[in-house]
Amino acid sequence: MNNYDNMLLANKKLSEEKKILAIDTIRRMVKANEHISIVELTKLTGLSRSFFYKNEQVNDELMKALKSQEGKILSSRRDKTLNEALKETVKMQKDEIDRLRREKSQLTFALKRLQDEKQNDVDFALIEKL
Repeated sequence: MNNYDNMLLANKKLSEEKKILAIDTIRRMVKANEHISIVELTKLTGLSRSFFYKNEQVNDELMKALKSQEGKILSSRRDKTLNEALKETVKMQKDEIDRLRREKSQLTFALKRLQDEKQNDVDFALIEKL
């Protein structure tokens, strides 16, 4: 009987830890204004979808969180990742624009120098003919 009691105690402790993990994750997501979904919660916690539906305390916390988020504009991890990727792309494009502007400036200067040399050659040719 003692082993059975120990097993029940261990299962209860594990269940309590899972419940705390789920509730903490929900509260953290609410605080960070992240969109709460069962799929996202399962990814973050490693718990099953059914856990969020079957555990009354977790389900109550989840429903309160979802109700508090109604009508709010929320961000998701995917949105944040896409936003960071877009920022990086814009930065790379700005760097490329700057590089191309410098190259254009150098080429313009070289073209002007070549045109001046050509004009000088024409001038020298005229002088030699005289």
